[in-house]
Amino acid sequence: MEKRSLFGKLGKAIASFFLVGRNLDTVLVVKTAYAPDGKHRVRFFRREDDGVCGFREEYFDDKILEMNWLPLSGEPAKEYPDLDAAIAAAKAEVLWLHLVMH
Repeated sequence: MEKRSLFGKLGKAIASFFLVGRNLDTVLVVKTAYAPDGKHRVRFFRREDDGVCGFREEYFDDKILEMNWLPLSGEPAKEYPDLDAAIAAAKAEVLWLHLVMH
């Protein structure tokens, strides 16, 4: 049986936030934008196998026992044909993104 490295396990855990029910080994985070408050971010991803892109808005839960990034929505990420389309959709949905991405 093949053992997964710590980075492999971490990558799979991160990918599980982006795609539910898909092959999670092929998702790459390609860009991350942080809000001016430092407690919100948008992560853009691309699946290697088909090139589909998307994004997820997350917030930092700074409660003592949490201290991690959590998605704002429990829904699966929407899919876009390329990164430019995902960025345009994110800018239309996440108002603060215009402040940090030009």
